[in-house]
Amino acid sequence: MKETKVGISQIGVAIPRHFIRTQVIAEKRGISPTFPTKGLGAIEARIPYDVSLEDLSVQALKQIEYSDVRRIFFATESDSDMSKPMAVKILAALGLNVVPPQLKFACLAGLEALILACEYSIATGKPAIVIAVDRSIYSDPEAEVTQGCAAVAIRVEINPKLLDLNYKHYGQYAENINDFEVPLRTAPFPEVYGDLTKPAFLKCLRLALVDWKINNPEFGPIKDRIDYFAVHTPFTKMVEWYMAMFWRHEEHGQEKHITIEDCVKNPKLFSEYKKKIDETRKLDTRFRDFFEKKVQPGLKYNPYVGNPYTVAIFIGLIAILEQAKKGQEIGILGYGSGAGSLVIGGLVKAKNGFKSNLQEQIDQGQELTFEEYEDWRKRTLKKMRQ
Repeated sequence: MKETKVGISQIGVAIPRHFIRTQVIAEKRGISPTFPTKGLGAIEARIPYDVSLEDLSVQALKQIEYSDVRRIFFATESDSDMSKPMAVKILAALGLNVVPPQLKFACLAGLEALILACEYSIATGKPAIVIAVDRSIYSDPEAEVTQGCAAVAIRVEINPKLLDLNYKHYGQYAENINDFEVPLRTAPFPEVYGDLTKPAFLKCLRLALVDWKINNPEFGPIKDRIDYFAVHTPFTKMVEWYMAMFWRHEEHGQEKHITIEDCVKNPKLFSEYKKKIDETRKLDTRFRDFFEKKVQPGLKYNPYVGNPYTVAIFIGLIAILEQAKKGQEIGILGYGSGAGSLVIGGLVKAKNGFKSNLQEQIDQGQELTFEEYEDWRKRTLKKMRQ
């Protein structure tokens, strides 16, 4: 029996028009002005200065066909109400009286929603929509320079026009790791345990990819089979670190001296472990060729959007879909603090390519002064604590 194909037919994306340069934040916070740009690969942070997350979601949804959809999955970690889901407000603004399942698993919830949408469409034969929206805000200056905001709306259906998703054979890994949390006492500011965040990210993605390979044994060497990798991007250098680790493991197997699992147990070991990663990403020309061809295309927009949590993975996917050709394969690698990862494969279906309006939105951006940016932070804090 021929397997029914399901996946993405349309994607709409919206970002705030306002941004602040990360270098300005660094200078005002007393850290090196090159830290965000050269150290992390973060150039601009999109700020919802005069737009709500609900309005951004509506803007994204209006870019795709939704009038015939009765199931809408919603993902966010920026909801200020502990009871009423933000999704109800968004759909009500459009006169949609459907009940939206709302998911939460830090930055991973968008991919979780995408899998659920695929399962729904296969089960019913009907289309579904995924909406993801987030803004990040931090009190720690070294995390503050990675802030971002965006919304995405995705139409999922049988016989997709854009990307066929191998949703049945995804890879997954989750572990109770306290690398990041947003307790009520500090909201909206999260508590980030930086020394643990990096090894947790690398470990979960590594083991989810191992699970993916087990579930797809016909793939062979992943680095050769997959044409593009879309990776969750807190900041672009994090992706480079992960892919260097991935490359080393594909070429040489698991590290024998210090492993990434050792680093999660004892984060102080990560600086030593990272030396091996840096050797690969800086000195191995084969890795550089691989990264520039298969990973760098997905990092086109992230430095100018920042980290919009659940939306970050889709910002990368949009960039790849704008370049990929029909028949090429994409590996979608998601991560959520706390911590878990999902890996999904996709086959490009679009005959005539894909074009978003994301570059135009970036180009039309309006830069905030630092005083305006601080005003937004104060208003956000006040709203969350009323």
